[in-house]
Parts: sequence; C-alpha cells; structure tokens
Amino acid sequence: MDASTLQKVLVRLPNLITLFFSLTLVTGFRLLNDHFHWNTSPTFDTSSWHDAIVLISFLVTLVFIITAWLGFSTLIERVPYAHSFNRFLFDAARISALFPIIMWSFLADNPTKYQVFVWGLAGWHLFMTSWYVWPLLLGKGSRTGHRSDLTSHALISAIYFGLGLAFYKLVAQPWPTNPQPNLQLGLVCLTLAVVAVWSVSRLLSLQRRLQREPLAAVPA
Repeated sequence: MDASTLQKVLVRLPNLITLFFSLTLVTGFRLLNDHFHWNTSPTFDTSSWHDAIVLISFLVTLVFIITAWLGFSTLIERVPYAHSFNRFLFDAARISALFPIIMWSFLADNPTKYQVFVWGLAGWHLFMTSWYVWPLLLGKGSRTGHRSDLTSHALISAIYFGLGLAFYKLVAQPWPTNPQPNLQLGLVCLTLAVVAVWSVSRLLSLQRRLQREPLAAVPA
C-alpha cells in the first residue's frame, strides 16, 4: 500500500470509531429500556433506592463515555491518523471497551457483582495509562498535556481498583452471611461520585486547554 493510498484509508477510519461509539450508546439505551420496560409496562419503583441507583449509574456512565468521545474527537482533529494503523487500533479498542462498561453500570444494585463495573473502569484507565507511557519509554516526543493525561489516568485507575477491592472485600464477599445494604449503597454512591467528578473535571480541563490554543489551531 503506497503512502497516498494509506493516507486515504486513514482519513476514513474515524468514521468507524464513530460507529463503535454510536453502537455503544444505542445498546446502553436499549438495556435501560429493557431494565425498566419503559416501552411496555414501566416498572420504575420510586419507593426503593435500587431502581434510582441503577438509573443514576447509567447516567453517570453515559457522561463518562461522552467525555471519552469528546477527548477522542478533539485529539483526532488536532493530530489526525498518519503513517500507520497503530493509533486507530488503540482507539478502536478503547472505544469498544466502553461497550461492556455501560452494560456493567446496570450492576449498581447487585451487591455481589458491582466490583466488576468498578474494575472495568480501572482496567480502561490502565489501558489508557499504558498508551501514554509507551512514547515516554521509547523516548519519543509527546504532545501538549501528555504527562498530565498520563498522571490523571494512572491515578484514577488506582482509585477505581481500590474502590472495587473495598466493595469486594466489605460487601460482595461477606454478603451471603452478613449483608450490609447501607455499606453497599455508600460505596456505590462514592464510586459514582468519583466517576462524575473525574469526567466533568476532564471535560473542563479539555475546554480550558483548547481555549488556550491559538485560534487557528482550534478545530472548527
């Protein structure tokens, strides 16, 4: 494949990433509808926190996914694919990995399985960390904000791993013999708060970074 043909292919690849993102959102809303049966016989129970926490978990995860998408969209405008398929394969993997995460967000009311969602978030951010570490190990130049992104993903990955471990040890493991619904709800709410705060802070950080760039460098 000559260079011109490769470049033509690379220019079209972000459309495939957009498809992955769209399928993730469609699946998420389909699961939400199936969970509450909103198109047939709505079952949302306002008298119990279980349904409310599932809905909040979905919405917070949705914000996280949209933030990830905005980060990808901004980066692809600033630094388009060039020379190889490496970045495309990484982006395809990280956007596709959002698919199980949005499915696991519905485990918010499950006292023995919720750590899967939390560790899924930890794994996603660890994957992002490895991508940011790679250029540093090879001694290659990095873009503006590279090190801050690396630190952010590494730190939040460690936090999610700790929260997942705490949920597993304090709630999931002893649940059959010693259920702790208040502790369960507290850890779920704490996790969702961390997801929300991190997502919003990343979005604001991205906005500030773009506003500081010269006007000509900011995507239209």
